[in-house]
Amino acid sequence: MSRTGGCGTRVSGEHLISEAVLKVIADKEIEVSGMPWLKGQKKTLGFGALTANCLCSRHNSLLSPIDIAGARFFEAIQKCGTNDCGRGLLFLISGHDVERWILRSLTIFGVSGNFAIDGTVIDRDFVDRLHIIELLESVANWKRPLGLYFTRSVGQQFMRADNLQIAPLLKAGSEELVGIALDIQGLHFALVAADHDLAGTRLTHALYRPAGFVFRIGAAINRVFLSWEDGLRHESVIMEWTQ
Repeated sequence: MSRTGGCGTRVSGEHLISEAVLKVIADKEIEVSGMPWLKGQKKTLGFGALTANCLCSRHNSLLSPIDIAGARFFEAIQKCGTNDCGRGLLFLISGHDVERWILRSLTIFGVSGNFAIDGTVIDRDFVDRLHIIELLESVANWKRPLGLYFTRSVGQQFMRADNLQIAPLLKAGSEELVGIALDIQGLHFALVAADHDLAGTRLTHALYRPAGFVFRIGAAINRVFLSWEDGLRHESVIMEWTQ
């Protein structure tokens, strides 16, 4: 982010996934796979091993509110996906901050060389092309098709698990990065970060910027609402847990 002219003099080691999110998944360590440096293996690593030197300490600090929003979103999904009694839980989170948290993850993974196909690192020169700085700085710079998509289909069944999976979204027929796909505890999302034609892709029928998620579990109805300031109509995703 040095071209903003506001960088500090010290480079910090930021987590590939926000530490606050990692602490929702586990206490001190998690099982990791898919990184090119793991060479096809799985390893259990402490949080401190999942860092990269991509940001100066100043910008890392400025992005901390986005990290907090990501952790709140992850924690809300976890709690709403497990609570089955009482009056139900309710969370309200800025959808724009969730998008920027995912974009932050895309940036750290990509720049640090942790996106790969068959062990070969792909497209590390995307920061200027995708206007990453501008997107992190202002929600006004996000215009459709840029943004968050929920990609599971109506009626599709899935298993909930305390996990987080990340994969690059590439332009068709190339290794050019256009976004990121995520599995957050069984919920599938994609973030499009480029003005890219989605016709014929799996995102054609995906739900753009969901209004929220309703979890019907036992006697409880739990809700995670996302707030958007884009003037568009937004729909919620309703999920019912079965035994």
